[in-house]
Amino acid sequence: MNLGISQWNGYLDAIDASLGKGMAAKEVVCSITTGFRVIPSLRNAPGLNPYHASVADIGYGFDAVRGTIGRLRNGETISLGKEMLVFDLDTLRISEKQLSPNFELVAKDAGPDTYYLIEQSRFLNRQIAEKINEAIKFGKDLLGPEWYVTLKKVQNVQAIPRL
Repeated sequence: MNLGISQWNGYLDAIDASLGKGMAAKEVVCSITTGFRVIPSLRNAPGLNPYHASVADIGYGFDAVRGTIGRLRNGETISLGKEMLVFDLDTLRISEKQLSPNFELVAKDAGPDTYYLIEQSRFLNRQIAEKINEAIKFGKDLLGPEWYVTLKKVQNVQAIPRL
């Protein structure tokens, strides 16, 4: 990380801006997902709970990355700050990978009366994925080859199941 503070902050700003746009899409998806529970044909769809949980995971992931960025920006000395940033961004990537399969379980039970909401959700899910991938790209640009070295270190921690 041989960047000046201005360049470092520029990358953090870019990551944060990407996540801010993704977070806006996630908020709408969360509202739609909650609304699915009042639609009889979707209320008991097999993927609804996992889909809702995936959306929540992404929300927590956005908060985690933005929290780490805030701590780094505020000059907090974090001995593993780089590792936290890579961990948070890659964990967000993993959460996003769960979104589509869970959503498709819900969507297959959708009727014509919900097609508009299903299509809006698909569009927003893609937008969330694009913004997460964009943020990760900025993280990779920021750290260069160090991204992959750091990722290897944190992947063992990611393998620990959540309780």
